[in-house]
Amino acid sequence: MKKCRIFVICLIIVLACLPFSTASAAYNAILEELEPRSGIILLQSLEDDTIIFDRNAYEHTPPASLTKLVTAILTLENCPDLNAMVTVPQSVIDSLVNTGSSNAGLKAGEEVSVIDLLRCMLIPSANEAAATLAHYVSGGNIESFVDKMNVFVERLGCKDTHFMTPHGLDAEGQYTCAADIARIMKYALTSANSEIFTEIISTVRYELPASNMHEKPRIIRTTNFLLNEGYKDYYSKYVVGGKTGSTSKAGKCVAAIARSGGYAYLVVIMNAPHDDIDNDGVDENGAFTDAKMLFEWVFSNIRYESVLQKTDVTAEVKVRLSSQTDHLALMPAEDLFAYVPVGVGENSVLVKVVEGSMPAEIDAPVKKGDKIAEAAVYYADEEIARTDLIAAEDVSRNFFLLIGSVIQAFFRHPVVRLLLLGLVLLVAGYIALIVRAGRKAQKKRKRRNSNSKVVHMNDFKK
Repeated sequence: MKKCRIFVICLIIVLACLPFSTASAAYNAILEELEPRSGIILLQSLEDDTIIFDRNAYEHTPPASLTKLVTAILTLENCPDLNAMVTVPQSVIDSLVNTGSSNAGLKAGEEVSVIDLLRCMLIPSANEAAATLAHYVSGGNIESFVDKMNVFVERLGCKDTHFMTPHGLDAEGQYTCAADIARIMKYALTSANSEIFTEIISTVRYELPASNMHEKPRIIRTTNFLLNEGYKDYYSKYVVGGKTGSTSKAGKCVAAIARSGGYAYLVVIMNAPHDDIDNDGVDENGAFTDAKMLFEWVFSNIRYESVLQKTDVTAEVKVRLSSQTDHLALMPAEDLFAYVPVGVGENSVLVKVVEGSMPAEIDAPVKKGDKIAEAAVYYADEEIARTDLIAAEDVSRNFFLLIGSVIQAFFRHPVVRLLLLGLVLLVAGYIALIVRAGRKAQKKRKRRNSNSKVVHMNDFKK
């Protein structure tokens, strides 16, 4: 691990010395050297949605128990009384027989509060709790609840997600992608019920109270071993919450949140392996090992730094109709910050005008602050930030240059040019007619003069 960190630091130093330009691909290149084993990965800032690392984030894959994120959201939004008691239906228990799915030991007929069903669903990932909540919220029609799930994710903008169950067991026609799961998780973290949701997904151990089916309280424990200090291979001091998932088709999955030093990140990992990577005779959960590695890397190596200041002259544009200047300086509309490797700042990024945004020239008058174009900041050939380019000063208009321009524009107008062409043709035709008429008159005069000479000669002979 120490050698791996030294390699990463050296690679970052090399990258910082090159004339690079944006983040996502650069971090992909660095992080691929760490050899994460999961098939689908998305590492994203929770502050501004910057993508730090992306591997197949839009690839369709079974959602496993990450499905329960949506079940939890709809339950919280449709159950004003979280202390209301719910009876676990026999049909729910029957539907999960021989599925080998995770559960919390709930029994048919057991009375459990909505909030404790949420805890059972999100902490130990209990499928009977998810189905019971779907049954309760929908008034006994789980299919209609699933319809609501699909309406919700569509409204949220998730274009690559479709659910068939409220718990996530593999089912034909059920799929999602890491980008959609990230969108769903961020909604849950910022919704009106975020405090309750966050409290539950950060719980490591919870004592379920006694019920009509259980005389004594029971302990439920999280399936998210990133939170559990007892699992040294998985535990991460940065992780503050998350949701796990696992099926034969989905592989190992986790959506986890980590915070440190004012930074917050979300990782979504799916299609991860479960195998013995260190030859100790124990299979490791690839979703946890990759998540831990990515969080440790991002908190150690990435900083939110200034990459462009609004006082920097970034470009210039040609100005017409002004005697004050013929070029106008353009500056960023705001100070720009971006996620870059430690030590990388304004001198290690490339700023370029966005193609197609810059006019060839502009006409005065121009006011300071007017938007003229756009600029993008690049690091390692990937765009990391973008802003408007605005006029750095006022530029006044010259009246006489304006008049000259109006006259020029008038004569450049296609209709005017067509009329002028027609006028020229008419004048040319008129002149041609005059010339032709003059030639005919001249010929007539010559004939008359010739006839007159003949007559005079005859008179002389006589």
